[in-house]
Amino acid sequence: MKSICRAALILLALGSSPIGAVASIGGDDEKAKDLGSRQPGLSIASRFAAIKSEFAAEQDRLREALEKINDPAEANRVNRKLGPDEVAYCRRMVELAATAPADPGARDALIWVIDHPGRSEVGPFGDLFARAAALLVRHHGDDPEAVRIGLGIDNNASFQRDALLYGFLAAAKGREQMGLARLAMAQYLEQKAKFAHGTRNMKARAKYKLKGVMDDYGKLVDKEREQSAEEFAYILALRESDPAKLRAEAERLYEEVASDYSDVPHITLRHREIEALAKAPNPTWNGKPLSDDERKQLAELVGRKQTLGQVAEGRLDEMHNLVVGKPAPEIDGVDFEGKPLKLSDYQGKVVALVFWGTWCGPCMRAIPGERDLVERLKGKPFALLGINCDGDKQAAIKAISSERITWPNWHDGAPDTGPIARRYHVRSYPTVLVLDARGIIRHKDLHGDAIGEAVEKILAAPSAEAGPTP
Repeated sequence: MKSICRAALILLALGSSPIGAVASIGGDDEKAKDLGSRQPGLSIASRFAAIKSEFAAEQDRLREALEKINDPAEANRVNRKLGPDEVAYCRRMVELAATAPADPGARDALIWVIDHPGRSEVGPFGDLFARAAALLVRHHGDDPEAVRIGLGIDNNASFQRDALLYGFLAAAKGREQMGLARLAMAQYLEQKAKFAHGTRNMKARAKYKLKGVMDDYGKLVDKEREQSAEEFAYILALRESDPAKLRAEAERLYEEVASDYSDVPHITLRHREIEALAKAPNPTWNGKPLSDDERKQLAELVGRKQTLGQVAEGRLDEMHNLVVGKPAPEIDGVDFEGKPLKLSDYQGKVVALVFWGTWCGPCMRAIPGERDLVERLKGKPFALLGINCDGDKQAAIKAISSERITWPNWHDGAPDTGPIARRYHVRSYPTVLVLDARGIIRHKDLHGDAIGEAVEKILAAPSAEAGPTP
């Protein structure tokens, strides 16, 4: 992977995976590790850095071990054996912060606990999340460095996240903090409205089929898991929520941000982390030093900051115009062979728009299914159109050839920077939209078999029912 892709991937993934992307900036963390996290007399900040270093060292050992393994079952066994006990580390962070909760080092330790957006707030981790959230709001609710953590936790909804984000909204007094709290809450409520809508018909605990779960003997098996009482309790609460009211409040908050806090810089926790990585004397990524070119590109990426107003206006545009029932924005460009490629030229066909990149594992795993869909619907009024989001065009060309991608693709450049992805407000990959024959958005955020099912349902409908009138 060329450096521009690696730099963009760092920006997307930094800090988001407990075993994947590991960044190190050297210096204080390593010194703190030598001192030991429990040694009396150390500052809260030094003890926090020491615990982080212990965690990073375990991540490094796991990553190095996994790099030598090709068998999935063996990789799972090694992961279970060598992977750091994340809950135990979170417990140490909360206990450390509780000794002096108003200390800036305690704030950073509590943020570390909250910053696990892929974890569900149930069980022991949920207990620690709740304690961290309460301490953070109580002692740092008017600190922008604490409040900005809210910008990155709209991927799920829970009692604990409700408490954290409403807490920030109530505690923030400074202008920057108030703007951050409002934008974070708006993003969260927009997603919560979708979750609430999906719970309307849930009358009992859900059961999930889990594939490839490791049993006590190290064998991968399929299991069924019933939703816990803790999880279902929040479902019951969501069922009492009105999705329309949640969405309306999100819209009101976006408008307030755009009106009253438009000039406040939109600086996320990820930006803070990558700023530190880009400025460090000896930065590394997944155990490999960054080249001078990569560091330069990281600096350019982190320099592309938006304001809260720009983000809020983009979200409002998405809520108003990039929704089911609205026409998809025009895309006018060229394909990888330099031939003109225009979305409106596919009027009369059902279209699946797929935003993807070679650096995105789920995107690459979806290609065989996309290839099968194109083959299955050959001769029917259907087209799959890709929007490639690779900074390195040659990497995309190689993938198009090796993966036998026969459908047309635009090249949009590095993730989050290309004009097509920005116009469509793409924030995760892959992102898929299904359009009817009139170019009207019929579905968003579909994955796997659901894409083909949606396409075939539209194709099977009488022409008069090809799509809703916007």
